[in-house]
Amino acid sequence: MFKKVRWTIFVFLAITIGFYPAIYFLVDREFGLLSNKSAELLANVFWNAGFYTHIIFGGLSLLTGWSQFSAAFRNKNLPFHRLLGKIYVV
Repeated sequence: MFKKVRWTIFVFLAITIGFYPAIYFLVDREFGLLSNKSAELLANVFWNAGFYTHIIFGGLSLLTGWSQFSAAFRNKNLPFHRLLGKIYVV
């Protein structure tokens, strides 16, 4: 019972944190990490590309990564599990 509750909390937190980067696309730049960055940095195309690439792939990793630790998911969906693992490594 305790193991199932712990697993449910882990999955819930991973998915919740995985959706967190979406906030950066929904609110203005006066939020979170961007609120204390200089105007020059925020205008830099390379910095923006790096920042948004980082938060998008980080969010996707958290949204899908939890499934890699589930033996039940792995046994039922082995080809999908392997595909996710390969994508996760890249």
